Amino acid sequence: MDKKIHVEELSIENGNMPPVRADLRSAAPGNELPLVIITHGFLGYKRWGFFPMLSERVAGAGFHVLTMSFSLNGVDEETGRITRPEEFASNNVSREIEDLESVCRYIRSGGLHYPVDKDRWGLIAHSRGAAVAILVAGKFPEIRSLVTWSTPSRLDRYTDRRKHLWKEEGALVFNDDRADGPLKLDYSYYEDIDRNRDGYDLPRAAGALRIPHLMIHGERDAAVTVGEMIQLFPDGPPPNAHREIIPGCSHVFGASHPMQKSTKALERAVSLTEQWLDETLNINELEEPECRKKE
Repeated sequence: MDKKIHVEELSIENGNMPPVRADLRSAAPGNELPLVIITHGFLGYKRWGFFPMLSERVAGAGFHVLTMSFSLNGVDEETGRITRPEEFASNNVSREIEDLESVCRYIRSGGLHYPVDKDRWGLIAHSRGAAVAILVAGKFPEIRSLVTWSTPSRLDRYTDRRKHLWKEEGALVFNDDRADGPLKLDYSYYEDIDRNRDGYDLPRAAGALRIPHLMIHGERDAAVTVGEMIQLFPDGPPPNAHREIIPGCSHVFGASHPMQKSTKALERAVSLTEQWLDETLNINELEEPECRKKE
């Protein structure tokens, strides 16, 4: 019999920026449990596609789960439409880092009314959110386990020609089905990346982590290729990290929005994630997870 999952929506104050919206789930809200924070990628939000299903499954596995939306994603959380395109246009990686850090500080200060194990937090993140998670994970000792899906190894993903046109025109313009008109991404997004190249060095940041880190990737991911993910650890992952490549699937593991049904690849990604978190957080002392296989 499936466990009943309690769900409530939070609005987390975020300085002078819009609040961070989050969904908090738990099968046992009165129990002290490890906490897992879940973040989305570009064009995502906390209820996009597979995130509700992933969140429910992780909560059912024995964790409090906080699934967050980055503050400048421009999304109406009720409809999933991008209704604030000016906010979307002004977003950047620094802002998303600050959002995730604000959430961590909020939890650390006792903001959640669920009792949280202060020494056992996990992070699950997808795509650009995975880059943000890698950059933040080492700043909070409470974070003891990391799972990244479709993990990039670089944030500057643009050709010289694209960057030249972007600077000239002031914004990248593109269309998305969830917006009523064209969306823009301001050139300030690239300026933030360029200004923080050393700080946003993902291979260096990933290599500095000493917590268990599972990378799950679709074999046919065209947005962030398997080869790019491998460049996080070009000489092979260290003992605390592990790669899992799922055959025949894409950047979002066959999911869509709204999600009508799960897929075999998505079920595999969720199962691997649950197992990793169980083996790295539901123990007294962190050990090398049994699910790691030799590369």
